[in-house]
Amino acid sequence: MKFIAFCLFLVIHSVAFAEHSKQNIFVVDGDSVNVDLLVFFDLAKEPEVLPGNRSLVKLRIAGIDTPEIKQTCEIVKGQSIDCGTLATQFLKELLENVNGNLVIEPVGVDYYQRILVRLYKGKVNIGKRMVEQGMAYSYDDTYIQEELVAREKKLGFW
Repeated sequence: MKFIAFCLFLVIHSVAFAEHSKQNIFVVDGDSVNVDLLVFFDLAKEPEVLPGNRSLVKLRIAGIDTPEIKQTCEIVKGQSIDCGTLATQFLKELLENVNGNLVIEPVGVDYYQRILVRLYKGKVNIGKRMVEQGMAYSYDDTYIQEELVAREKKLGFW
């Protein structure tokens, strides 16, 4: 029921995400974002959200998995990189730098009761782009071809 209500809310207010996307989406890690829903309560004027007074919903990007934020990955025997930090930073940069409106498309709920979404910025599928650039794994074969190409080209943390 919570999922259905949230989906209806997103459909009704999708334009608000376009107008206020920098104010209402917060990157948690490479495959999760928090969305601040309070920005939708008064669309007639610039929303005022007081610190500590937020109504955040955690969303998981469907079809991808990324290293945890403090996780390191061995790229060459004996050499490791902060791949969790890299994936998180890459997601932040995509959301900030890709032109277009932010679109959130709910697709389900996972085992941990997180809302699964496809994120788009303009025409760019954010999850797919993460995998294409080697900053995420294809979680359920959704983007397996993109992952194989990224591995072959040794992109990102491959």
